[in-house]
Amino acid sequence: MKVFQLLLFTILFQNASCQDYGKLTYLEHLPEDLEEISGMESIEGSDLLYAVNDSGNEPVLYLYDQELGYYELTAPILKNNDWEDLSSYTNTVTGKTYLYIADLGNNKNKRKDLAIYEVDITDLEPKDQELVNIREISVFYSNQKDFPPKKKERFYDCEAFVRVEDYFYFFSKNRSSDFNGKTQVYRLKADGTSNNAQFLVEIEICNDSKDCLITSADVNSHGEIALLTSDKVFILSNYDEDFTNYDIERHDLNHYSQKESIIYKTDNILWISDEQTKKTGGNLYQLKL
Repeated sequence: MKVFQLLLFTILFQNASCQDYGKLTYLEHLPEDLEEISGMESIEGSDLLYAVNDSGNEPVLYLYDQELGYYELTAPILKNNDWEDLSSYTNTVTGKTYLYIADLGNNKNKRKDLAIYEVDITDLEPKDQELVNIREISVFYSNQKDFPPKKKERFYDCEAFVRVEDYFYFFSKNRSSDFNGKTQVYRLKADGTSNNAQFLVEIEICNDSKDCLITSADVNSHGEIALLTSDKVFILSNYDEDFTNYDIERHDLNHYSQKESIIYKTDNILWISDEQTKKTGGNLYQLKL
């Protein structure tokens, strides 16, 4: 079986190496269970890679261990309405590490059950089969009054979020009919004392609705936030808590696909994955900044 798997990986790698991935380096083809991957995360000091699929899939958190391969953790008390991204945070006082699942997908802008699920992964072991110690944080946008709003005001889908210190930051997937190339930024207290995600500012990304929609985010140890689109990465830095000031840097990937997930593997190396559509995608890539 291992010989067959090695042969299959070799064939996949050889085929992939013949393709043009622009500025991306091909790492591997993802397993079939992650064809609709929507979020990834890695924890500093751990080799585990965490991943989830989006709507229509089971409420399963996938973990990849280099020695054990992929294994699954189910969340029987949860429903995958539309899981779209992952983030993490380590409390330096208690030493506990938390993984956050963003159930924030909202294509039609009419959901009233948006949520973030906090999972204590400090003591999580490969032998575990179910997610335990889950805290649900309900989410409402401070400036949304109608469910759904008018088509030109549909700013309330979100596939990208991060935790930075005491706050979650959300970066909207702009689905307005009058697309203006901007993502709306929201902030929510991470301690669960409020469910009101406060609108902060609009950030101009780029003005083509085909390849300027934000699909994932991650933050490195310096606080730099990477935002992903289908063929671009934007790095936000030197921002303050309310994003009154910020710097933004653009990186063109020269490779278009349905990219859905981004993580910092190191402070200057990004891992990016895309969904599999027909015979393309379903891969894990690397980008060196």
